[in-house]
Amino acid sequence: MVNRLRYLIDEVYKSKIAQQKYEMKALQAQICPHFFYNSLSLINSKAILADHQDISLMAQFLSSFYRTTLNNGKNTISVRDEWTNVTSYIQIQCLMHDGSFDVYYDIDDDILDYTMLNLLLQPIVENAIVHGIDHKESSGRGLLTISGKQAHNNLLFTVTDNGCGIHPDVLENILTTETSGYGIKNVHRRVQLHYGKEYGLSYKSILDEGTTVYLTIPKV
Repeated sequence: MVNRLRYLIDEVYKSKIAQQKYEMKALQAQICPHFFYNSLSLINSKAILADHQDISLMAQFLSSFYRTTLNNGKNTISVRDEWTNVTSYIQIQCLMHDGSFDVYYDIDDDILDYTMLNLLLQPIVENAIVHGIDHKESSGRGLLTISGKQAHNNLLFTVTDNGCGIHPDVLENILTTETSGYGIKNVHRRVQLHYGKEYGLSYKSILDEGTTVYLTIPKV
């Protein structure tokens, strides 16, 4: 009976992974990459001719972001490209926020050639900006810090903001709460389904001071 239960649990996990894989492919299939990139290239060219540097930059960042998001339909990506994806997203947010917050990047070059599930960092950063920095009430500019390091046999990514922080009651259930769209719970669940229960997200937050999110995955 124990063996049968283990088998059924494994099958459920596999079916969930397969379901998410097909949902991702369906989403990617809705976007024609060549049409999208050609359109952005045209916008970039016209912006340069018109001497609109901000529009040109936005087109370049969007092109880079969606190239790495689509990832040729693959579920895994190099750390290098995942980093490009999230930094492009951050630059887009900086333009949209008129440079109202600062960003500090810190990644070890030694980890860039490892692979990881794609679209893990962007949702974390989005939360840090939208739910953290955008609601900052303390004095001083907003600051977003994102890092990637080796930690023994693992890779450890951290995203820190100096925003409003998270209330302890919300923090307690943040990895199990359903949200609209592609939220933190989905990132945590994808990591654990793919790599195992010992991996995933963890949080540390202080109200009115900020939040740090830790993402731990194995070296692959």
